[in-house]
Amino acid sequence: MTEKAPRREFLHVAGGAVAALAGAGCATRSASTATASPSAGPRALIAGSPDPWIEIDRRALEHNVREVSRLAAGRPILAVVKNNAYGLGDEAVGLVLDACPEVGGIACVRVGEGVAMRAAGVRKPIVNMAEVSEPEMEELVRHGITPSVWLDDAPQRVERVARRLGRRVPIQLYIDTGMNREGMPYSRAEPWMESLYRSEAAQVTGTYTMFVHEMDFDRVQLARFEKLVSRARASGLAPGDLHAAPTFELFQLPEAHLDMVRPGNALFGNYPDVDGMRELADLKPVFRLRARVVRLERLEPGESAGFYRSYSVERPTWIALLPVGRTDGYPSAAVDTCEVLIGGRLYPVVAGVNSAHTIVEIGAEKTVEIGDVATLIGADHEAIRPHTVAERTETDSLRLIQSVNTRLPRRVV
Repeated sequence: MTEKAPRREFLHVAGGAVAALAGAGCATRSASTATASPSAGPRALIAGSPDPWIEIDRRALEHNVREVSRLAAGRPILAVVKNNAYGLGDEAVGLVLDACPEVGGIACVRVGEGVAMRAAGVRKPIVNMAEVSEPEMEELVRHGITPSVWLDDAPQRVERVARRLGRRVPIQLYIDTGMNREGMPYSRAEPWMESLYRSEAAQVTGTYTMFVHEMDFDRVQLARFEKLVSRARASGLAPGDLHAAPTFELFQLPEAHLDMVRPGNALFGNYPDVDGMRELADLKPVFRLRARVVRLERLEPGESAGFYRSYSVERPTWIALLPVGRTDGYPSAAVDTCEVLIGGRLYPVVAGVNSAHTIVEIGAEKTVEIGDVATLIGADHEAIRPHTVAERTETDSLRLIQSVNTRLPRRVV
């Protein structure tokens, strides 16, 4: 016996619809009604569409913002949404964060990310934490986005851009205090910093560094950074807002909280990989990976499902097909290790997680129907929480989030 659902098309909506959803959060905004539009941008589902989607839980994200603010003793948050908000969607996430009073600004690492968030309606300061070319610097400034600099020729490049734009260029200075990945090396940073602080072409709004997440050396890095800043201030120079603490140091190194904190992971419900961190804050998962049941089949004894007949039954058993797979971000290792939630009940993943399909075992009774919503990852049950799925599939929560397909629709709920 086989039941199948017809394929549905997506309804595209303009970015303003997502803005309206997000704006219902931390701060009051006027609501707007979503209207059909063929333009690219955030997409909402027609009721009953079987295709997978990502839900961003606005209340959970707001809750995590408040927890971060508490850990930071009320300091402003520079919320890191780099790499498409770690995979969750920078436009949708950015709009929710933009409405939170605890968030002083948003940080990204790609020019396109910042520009897209501005176009979607993000109004708070945005800092691009990567070196860019002169044309890219101009583009950032025109969109009200602050570039970061750390290369030796930054003073000259900023001066040329300021001349072309006819105004000062807001910038932030990235100092490498020992990670040796990005930033102006601290050993030769002092004269470079001074030239930018004194430059008539530059308006320095902040100075920052990044830690290696090893506590003893973190303190060495912090001392190096504070020495440079103190010497600049002693010369009458203004370094702007100081920030250094991502999620790890937010939890572990309060003295590094400085003027503002700069978490990413914590906002999305992830803790540092250190014992005891879960006792310090109550962070919540902020997303769900969902799809609708598109096929139900009752297998008879001896029948199988999946490639290589990897799953077979000894008694009549119902199985369900979900149109979501590893290219959507659901790990192949979920087979025989994970469960999905449908109608408040858990069902095991069996037979295979393929590129765009996942099969689950329903059991002897047909307890689900075509069109029922299945949650593969989310906060609704401990068995499907991101950290549980990550553990069972031998990965980590951040990689799980980063694996989400950027083409999946995002819905703020």
